[in-house]
Amino acid sequence: MRIVFRIARQELSLLFHSPVAWLILIVFPIQVGIDFVYYLQMIGRAQRMGHHFTDVTFMIFASKEGFFPGVKSTLYFYIPLLTMGLISRETHSGSIKLLLSSPIKVRDIVLGKYLAMMGYGALLLVIISLYCIAGAFFVAHIDWGLLTSGALGLYLLICAYAAIGIFMSSLTTYQVVAAISTLAILAVLNFIGSLLQGNDAIRHITYFMSIAGRTEQLIYGLISTEDLYYFFLVIGFFLAVTGMRLQDQREAKPAYIRVIRYTGLVAFCFLTGYLSSRPFFTGYLDMTATKTHTLGQQSRELIKSMDQPLKITTYVNILDNNYYLGAPEKKSADERLLTPYRRFMPNLQMNYVYYYDFAYNKELYKNYPGESDAAIAKKVADIQDISFSKVLSPAQIKKMADLKPEENRLVRQLQYGDKKTFLRYYDDVMIYPSEKEFTAALKRVVTPVAIPLITFLTGNGERSITKAGDADFRKFVNELSFRGALINQGFNVDTVNLNQQDIPASTAVLVIAAPKSPLTAIAQEKLRQYMASGRNLFLITEPGSSATFQPLLQQLNIQAGEAPIQIESRDYAPDFILASLSDQVNLLSPQLTAYKADSAIVSLTGAVNLSYTGRQQFHAIPLLVTPNNQVLAMALERKMQNKTQRIIVAGDADFMSTGELSRRQPSTWNQAFITELFRWFTYGDFPVNTGSIPSRDTIDTDDTGILYMRSFFFGVLPASLLTFATVLLIFRKRR
Repeated sequence: MRIVFRIARQELSLLFHSPVAWLILIVFPIQVGIDFVYYLQMIGRAQRMGHHFTDVTFMIFASKEGFFPGVKSTLYFYIPLLTMGLISRETHSGSIKLLLSSPIKVRDIVLGKYLAMMGYGALLLVIISLYCIAGAFFVAHIDWGLLTSGALGLYLLICAYAAIGIFMSSLTTYQVVAAISTLAILAVLNFIGSLLQGNDAIRHITYFMSIAGRTEQLIYGLISTEDLYYFFLVIGFFLAVTGMRLQDQREAKPAYIRVIRYTGLVAFCFLTGYLSSRPFFTGYLDMTATKTHTLGQQSRELIKSMDQPLKITTYVNILDNNYYLGAPEKKSADERLLTPYRRFMPNLQMNYVYYYDFAYNKELYKNYPGESDAAIAKKVADIQDISFSKVLSPAQIKKMADLKPEENRLVRQLQYGDKKTFLRYYDDVMIYPSEKEFTAALKRVVTPVAIPLITFLTGNGERSITKAGDADFRKFVNELSFRGALINQGFNVDTVNLNQQDIPASTAVLVIAAPKSPLTAIAQEKLRQYMASGRNLFLITEPGSSATFQPLLQQLNIQAGEAPIQIESRDYAPDFILASLSDQVNLLSPQLTAYKADSAIVSLTGAVNLSYTGRQQFHAIPLLVTPNNQVLAMALERKMQNKTQRIIVAGDADFMSTGELSRRQPSTWNQAFITELFRWFTYGDFPVNTGSIPSRDTIDTDDTGILYMRSFFFGVLPASLLTFATVLLIFRKRR
């Protein structure tokens, strides 16, 4: 090792004898910092203007506009300039012959030169670390774990680029050719991951070989053995082939021996690389303070209880407008999205099925008027370069799964043993299901008996859960593409007509949503027995319907007004109410307390005020109040038969309607409020609580601090390096 260190020291000395190394050190902090400092300044100004940000460390350092991605894109150009002369200089001058004829081992030569590059990379890492330290002056409770992981990812990338550069330098006597060749190899390694992704036999190989995306998980704060081993493998491979090439110049070996050696090295790398990418052999370390990449406690406990592998089948309709999310070339990237689950389920199985059937894709059908689904599907297959023979017809796909109820949309099917359920994609910015939706679907197949049933009363003109009208409840109950719908948050839903049926015994909550006609005596008796049994009830009244609800309201000691509340407003109709959360919502949910702290408002149209006249029967908790403190929604709770009965009475049904949930202005919290009500009804079991840790980091910058930062990184640091480099180079020249 002493020889290795001597060679590394000599290489560093030669490197800094050239102005290129100094120039990169001078330019690097300026180039990587210009956009970063400006972004930091803009975020700070926005904060002072009243905007509030969460996960500030991630946003500033790891997001698309953040510091680490900016540095990553810069290294691509710098490293080839440093490595281009490491061996090509020796070859061009002829000194390589002296080295190879000396008793120094080829291994020591290669490792010494590489160690020098690692040392120079450490200097770049110091500059990166200085920016992280500077960020800590502006971000309180900064996430040091995320910064450490990101810096490690960038340093490994520097080391990988350096190993590739050394190899390319050994192939030519011209330094410029070595630099350009290194850039070409880096381009290939970035591009190869997109090659042949539609071929299941090859796509895993090309995806593994790609260096693109390997740093992203480290930048995001997740360290995996697969990514670490990939970098070690790339570094080891290119250093090994560099040494083998130099060794071939030192000693003559038959061609077949060289072929065997190179073939063996490639085979070893592919074999070990494949093994390292297998879920069973992959370890993870979540470095983030909020454990962003780790499933919540509820999800982990559910997975731990599983004794069979989970199989996920993604059904991709090539006529659907979301087809591109499941396209053959996106399979590997799509599978990587499930890394948080694969981390705890290494035996997770994934499959993709392509088919065609009618889809609600207006633009596509508009482009091919009058043509059949089969004819359009053939054209789409040609456009997307898909073998149409591998695309199932409607009759063939129906034998595998009935996707009509799912509107033939892009959907995943989870299968655990003989139980199956669908996991949907949504029409929002995020599109993909989050942990909440995934775990909710997983519970359906792992613990189906634990799924709560929400039953809606019908037969008396109640709000419909199947119609799409503005006044109806379809969106928050049954809408396939709406993330917050009950069916997507782990609930089962059903309807009951009490004139003809009994309330299902498994009902967790019975919802009576503004019936227009009075309930019959039979229905009232069934409701009386239901309430007497201590089960949960959601009662929603409307102006003018007090008489319909009078028997139920009397049992609850609730009085409801007849006329809608009127509040004069400059912008809205008098009966349009923007209610706030009461001061007592903390008794229901910590999340509602957080919403109140954020000044959450809930919109209601035509609401009546409520008052509780009982004393000891229920514990009454106001939920929504008007600006003049009239109660619009109230929660009731009592201990009964060794359990807690929970009832909510609301003075308006429109706050849960499709129209209000689709409202854009003003910005309301209706969906979040409804979600917490059903969480309270189910005693915190549903919707799934991921147990996410709130971020504590906050930004506090001013223009003076930004000026100091600019002065140091754009002035003091480059000027100091320039002065030191000038003095050193002049001193060396005089010697």
